[in-house]
Amino acid sequence: MRGSAFLWHQIRCMVAVLFMIGQGVESVDVIDTLLDTKKTPRKPQYLLASEIPLVLRTCEFENVDFICSPGAAESLRSHFKNESLKYQLESVIYQEALRNCLPLSNNVSTEESSCNGVEKKKKRAEHVPLLSRPTEPSYEERTAKLKPRKEETLACVV
Repeated sequence: MRGSAFLWHQIRCMVAVLFMIGQGVESVDVIDTLLDTKKTPRKPQYLLASEIPLVLRTCEFENVDFICSPGAAESLRSHFKNESLKYQLESVIYQEALRNCLPLSNNVSTEESSCNGVEKKKKRAEHVPLLSRPTEPSYEERTAKLKPRKEETLACVV
């Protein structure tokens, strides 16, 4: 995704909606409806997509050249290597724990246990369509709520 700014939460909101469309629980048309502020003046409430796979890969600025000393570059490389090794070790530990997990009860075979093989899906709550969900306050409602506080702050300063 390219943009003039990296808007972390906005990207996570867009990805969350795209996931719902991909899962088949929302129609592609919901995007146009959500982007139409006359039809949808308030954002429906939903969980943001995970931030883990969201990576800022590069930034470009006009008339700015970033310089990185060899020492700083090596320090950064070393930091990433150490972090990578730490997460690889944690991953192996969790994989081994899953592989050796005990059955949930005496009546459940190892294959049926949620610890071994593919984890059984929990029964999900019924999906509530985005446009039927409770909404967050609109931009106008938020600014109106902040206005009295801003006036109080200014009055205290004078």
